Amino acid sequence: MFLQSPRNELPDHFLAFANPTRLRILERLATAGDVNVNDLAEYLHMSQPRISWHLRMLRLGGVIRTRREGRQVYCSLDVENIRRYRERLDEMLGMTQITKPKVREEVGA
Repeated sequence: MFLQSPRNELPDHFLAFANPTRLRILERLATAGDVNVNDLAEYLHMSQPRISWHLRMLRLGGVIRTRREGRQVYCSLDVENIRRYRERLDEMLGMTQITKPKVREEVGA
């Protein structure tokens, strides 16, 4: 899981979303922006080591970025990277801008 190779980048990216805790982390980052890891652990009522483990999975999947400020670690969404992975998936599935509305109509979205 989460091996660093170009062949596994897309699966690793989407695997990062496949956990309820990681989705809660992403939701918090989307609303709060740049968040300290300790504050995130407190907000989610989880231990800091457990949050750090989930953040590692998200970072390896290219979903978040982290920065260190002294002893504190802050994380935020990597929106540009998420966009690139979505575009790669669209290309892989043959979903161009022209065909996207058609696919939405077929699934009733």
